[in-house]
Amino acid sequence: MNALTTFVLVIIYYTAFYNTVSCCAAGWITKSPSLNYAAKPILPVGCSGGGDESINDDGAPLVIIIDVDNCLYSEQDLLASVGEGIEAQIVRNTHLFGLLHFNLTSEDCDELYKNYGSTIEGLRHTLPSHMVEDTMRKFYREVYDPIDFGCLLGIRAGVVKNENDVKSRSGYDHSHALQKRRALAELLESVSDIHPVYLASNSPKAHVMRVLNSMGLRSIKLAGILSPDAEEDASPAMYPTKSSPRQYYKQILSQHSPQSKRIILLDDSLYNIRQASTVGINGIHVNGKDRTLEEGLAEALGHVLPSDYTLLNSASSSRYKFSDAKYLRAKNKVDAHAIDRMVWESLAQELTQRLQQKKNGILRVVDLGAGMLSMLQLFMNGGGEGTRQKASMFTLICNILGSNGTSDERLTKLEYFAYESNTNLLDGCKEKLRKLGFHKVNGNSCWQLSLSNMEVTVHLLTTDFQNEQHPPDSLDLIMGCCFADLFEPNQLVLALQRFAHKTNHPPLVYLPITFAGGTRFSSAHSFSKNENSDRLVPSDTTAFQMYSRSLISHGHNLDPSRIVDAIYNFGGSLITKGSSDWIIHPESNQYLWETMMYFFGMSGASEITKNGFDGAGWIRRSRRDARTIIASNVDLLFHLTDSSSTNKTGVYSIGRNEGSDNSSNLAVEEILFVSPYNVTTVNKEWDRNNLGPDQIEVESLCSLVSSGTELKIFKGSFEPASLDVNIKGMADEAMEYPLAYGYSLVGRVVACGANIGDESLIGRTVFTFSPHASRVVVDIDAVQIVPDGIDAEDAIFMPSVETALSLVHDAHVRLGENVAVFGQGLIGLLVTAILSMHHSSTISSSRQFCSVTTFDALDDRLGMSSNIGATSALHPPTAGIAGPFDVSIEVSGNPRALQSAIDNTSNNGRIIIGSWYGAADVALKLGIDFHRSHKTIQTSQVSTIPSTMTGLWNKERRFALTWALVRSLQPSRLISKRMTLNDVQEAYELLDGGKEVAICFKYKLET
Repeated sequence: MNALTTFVLVIIYYTAFYNTVSCCAAGWITKSPSLNYAAKPILPVGCSGGGDESINDDGAPLVIIIDVDNCLYSEQDLLASVGEGIEAQIVRNTHLFGLLHFNLTSEDCDELYKNYGSTIEGLRHTLPSHMVEDTMRKFYREVYDPIDFGCLLGIRAGVVKNENDVKSRSGYDHSHALQKRRALAELLESVSDIHPVYLASNSPKAHVMRVLNSMGLRSIKLAGILSPDAEEDASPAMYPTKSSPRQYYKQILSQHSPQSKRIILLDDSLYNIRQASTVGINGIHVNGKDRTLEEGLAEALGHVLPSDYTLLNSASSSRYKFSDAKYLRAKNKVDAHAIDRMVWESLAQELTQRLQQKKNGILRVVDLGAGMLSMLQLFMNGGGEGTRQKASMFTLICNILGSNGTSDERLTKLEYFAYESNTNLLDGCKEKLRKLGFHKVNGNSCWQLSLSNMEVTVHLLTTDFQNEQHPPDSLDLIMGCCFADLFEPNQLVLALQRFAHKTNHPPLVYLPITFAGGTRFSSAHSFSKNENSDRLVPSDTTAFQMYSRSLISHGHNLDPSRIVDAIYNFGGSLITKGSSDWIIHPESNQYLWETMMYFFGMSGASEITKNGFDGAGWIRRSRRDARTIIASNVDLLFHLTDSSSTNKTGVYSIGRNEGSDNSSNLAVEEILFVSPYNVTTVNKEWDRNNLGPDQIEVESLCSLVSSGTELKIFKGSFEPASLDVNIKGMADEAMEYPLAYGYSLVGRVVACGANIGDESLIGRTVFTFSPHASRVVVDIDAVQIVPDGIDAEDAIFMPSVETALSLVHDAHVRLGENVAVFGQGLIGLLVTAILSMHHSSTISSSRQFCSVTTFDALDDRLGMSSNIGATSALHPPTAGIAGPFDVSIEVSGNPRALQSAIDNTSNNGRIIIGSWYGAADVALKLGIDFHRSHKTIQTSQVSTIPSTMTGLWNKERRFALTWALVRSLQPSRLISKRMTLNDVQEAYELLDGGKEVAICFKYKLET
């Protein structure tokens, strides 16, 4: 199966995965083999359609009735997993009963089923009245008592020896089936807390209970169980079935009127749905093939649009139906635009180097989860538009070689191995190849294209790459688009290694469009009240966090850094990475937008409902105000194995032995602020013989640009003062031009002064409050050793994390208080992250507690805020709707945000100001409302511990907690751009323009 399609279908509880499994055992696919279940059903009374108003929007209370056999469970799943099903046994026992007692053939029994809804109902109507009671008593005993429920437990003696046999034979993964069942149980439990849920079966009640017990669903809070023998005093001759709906459903109809409530039956029999419609019960056809129970529930709950064959009108928005081929076509267009151009061009550089090294003109590429060959098309023709337009890989390689490339270095042959196990996509692949000019060479698997100076061969492979016994050798590149987040990272790397073990030079790994876990709308709504219920409609930020949580519960990895770590742990290294966010417009990308809404409804809304929020209300609101969907992705490029690398970031090698450079004079690059909006790099010469006895020499690895203080210095908007009265070496330095500045540098100790006897410091990674420079000399007591297990790029955030921690301490947020953070620059994001770690959102029936609401004018920052844990991430104008807040923390540096923080804080609340406004005048409106409010305004600054805390806290304790937070938060994920000191002017201009959140300077170590 295509990895992209798996991404889609995992979200909807593996629906399509199980649909591919044959369910024709015993010749019994549905309850009536002669009914055409593909036909458009007769609509039940009360069913309506059209647009988003048909999504559970009338406020009428909902009553749900669920059929049991082949509805609570999928018969085809059971047949695929253990070769036996419950309905298959019922059918066999029914046929045997008819034969033994009435000499009926199987066809006779099926004809009774077709005409009367069940075989026993047919017997009731056709037998003499004096025979009915005894026949029905025998029928229920002889048909249902012998049923073996082991198939629901995943076992049946003599059919399957082990789970691997099942999976390899049928494609069915039993662990996924159990996961699906657990998810169903959780969903039903949450739904039954909100709506009355009944089970309804033509089987006896004892059978229903055995099904529930075998599936682990006994804890579901049911409003009742309908079965023929539900009334204990009733004579078997009077046992009703769904063929007699007025009598069968009388328990429900006596309590719930169809005129005031929406009563919905989910059943796999169209006959039963038609009968129920005569008493005002709506029906949704669920058969595990065209629609699963989960999809039916989602439709009943208003989480997804009704399917086209249950609608009366023909509105285009109502005719949406998921198709993997249509999804891929729509998605490939967005992919081509989203893929990061810089990473794409870095891949071209790496492939060119391989051609120059090999000198055979051949590149061999594997595409895992090839879909409809979108990456092949990008290779050959390029793609994207505007600033994200990408040239073809062929063109890039040719341009890199230019006129200097020799004939044996030029690309003359591309061998492309496309793994696509979803056979539904093969026709689309072949169509794509024909459009690109390929012709078949060997059956359907090998296609070739001859260009003027190159030959391209494509091998279409329908094997699941994980089951590939003989992977191609001598590979140059392994790639997988929309692929890597589907796997546990270590398992992914192990699978990739299988394709590299026969290669002398380990291949590159290119993973574009790797989901980074964040989804959002272009503008966000806050929490709101549903007029028809006491449940809150969640903020868009919270809703998407729950959507991500549901993906994680289904096996997705939403943290790309785990992939980087796994590659590193197996000896590889990251070459580069870049952002490749999906931008999905509701008009220009209509089908993909509808597909995303379908995913949100099937997975996200269910998770929202399970957490006590109004999932249907969120879906309705999202459809009424259709906004652009933005999904955060990253493109990753790796060396799969690189034994010489010891740096997880893969950008520069940090391996260097002491004494590798024996010269006493070294050139040192250092940043220098010259005047307002003018910063440069100067070269200085450092004589290593001048190292003081208590000093150490540190070779820089990376440093972080402060988007607060350093920007003030860059713009010249600061007052004359000491740089920092509490940082050694800065107290005596004046804040005036020209100025070398910076305070977040991490490097490696390469030399120690005479008084420092600890030789083990050599090679240690240390943090220092030093200016941006390729090498620094500092006093030994002015550095901190970076704790083991913390990467250098995380360590440079230590001062920023300490600042955020200081703000949180000063805010003194109590359990249950709602917090607003105004400004989502670097410090604001870190404040949000810390608050979100220790301030989990809690809801009641009508109020929100412990929320963390963030405000910023920049969409990218709001996206990062959502990803890092905000409850709501909103544009500033919505503060009056989202508030008031108990505590507001202002870290924007914008006086208007400070005014908004004051205005939208509750009376007696607290406003914490973390911004430094420099020399600028700040005008605030502090009128009568503020005068009477008893609000507290407090400044916060990290240099000292507030006097109210000194009895318990000192700098050492706060540093220790800060390092623990650095380890936990891994703040390097906030780095939006990596640059060198050659780019200092551009770096500060980007930060000043709000185009980047965190810029890291990288230093290339000398070897």
